[in-house]
Amino acid sequence: MPEGRGRGIQVNKPRIKDVFCYGMTLSGVVIIFLLIILILYSLYIFRETLLTIFFPFIAAFIIAYILNPLVDFFQEKRIPRPWGILLLYGVFFLSIYLLSINILPSLAEEFQKMLNQVPQYASQIQSFLEKIHSDYHRFDIPVNIRRVIDSNIQEIEDIMMNYVEGATNYIFNFLGHIFLLLLIPLLVFYILKDPHSITGFFLGMVPLKYQDRVKSLVEDIDKTLGVYIRSQILISFFVASMVYVGLLLLGVEFALVLALINGITNIIPYFGPFIGAAPAVLVSLLESPLLSLKVILMITVIQQVESHVLAPTILGKNLKLHPVLVILALLTGGSFFGFLGLIFAVPVIAVLRVVLSHFREKAG
Repeated sequence: MPEGRGRGIQVNKPRIKDVFCYGMTLSGVVIIFLLIILILYSLYIFRETLLTIFFPFIAAFIIAYILNPLVDFFQEKRIPRPWGILLLYGVFFLSIYLLSINILPSLAEEFQKMLNQVPQYASQIQSFLEKIHSDYHRFDIPVNIRRVIDSNIQEIEDIMMNYVEGATNYIFNFLGHIFLLLLIPLLVFYILKDPHSITGFFLGMVPLKYQDRVKSLVEDIDKTLGVYIRSQILISFFVASMVYVGLLLLGVEFALVLALINGITNIIPYFGPFIGAAPAVLVSLLESPLLSLKVILMITVIQQVESHVLAPTILGKNLKLHPVLVILALLTGGSFFGFLGLIFAVPVIAVLRVVLSHFREKAG
């Protein structure tokens, strides 16, 4: 009997230990999950302040990341890194000077003129919708259908007015923080001057036995982001140039500003072309419905060339992201961080994919 009891106690001990370990693991998972929720909630609450503070640093790291291969190239040609950076700055400011003589004055003039005409455009949009509302009332339409149409017209009017007001407020808010942009060239210089000390600092925080694994992970992230960022810049430049030429040929006002908006928003997958096309379509619609149809056709052709010819050639399949995952990332990023969230959503999700694939390989 004592032996049986002893055996019984020995059998039960591991079970109690397993239950205890399971409970501790579950508690740990719950605590980590709650911490993640708390961090995300805090980021959401203070998102505007955080974006204002960290925007120069984020922008500086992105610019430095893009320019670093050029500085490395100069260094290979035995040009010291500081002089290579100053050479790039010289080319940049010379380009700005040439642009300021030829392009920037007309861009600033168009931009100011468009801002001044925003109230007039808003009034024209409202009149246009009211005209549609009064025109369809002439027909003998059932009351129930008429109510649905009325509510939809009102909703469209509200959306369009909010779009105009929101875009204007965003522009003025951006211009209000323009002094922060002055920090960016200084930050870019120091990041490019000695990037290895920055990576070395962060790598030094990793335990020695994991450093090779982290280096491999960083190299894969660098490859993924490098292809994506440089490809998007080329594609956006192509789209902006083609839209500008198309708007000029069609005789649309503010062609330069509208093309610039189209090029910037083209960075956003799926939704970007629609967001960028909206101002051009609205401006042309207020001049002539036929002109707006021509603008829609022109932008559609350019987007088809970009999607089926240019993007596959330049970008390829490097990101390996499912469209549903991309859309989910865009909706999440846009909801939390607005326009900047839309721009950075895809690079962030691409980095997460690389990180998860590394963990999966090591686990396997």
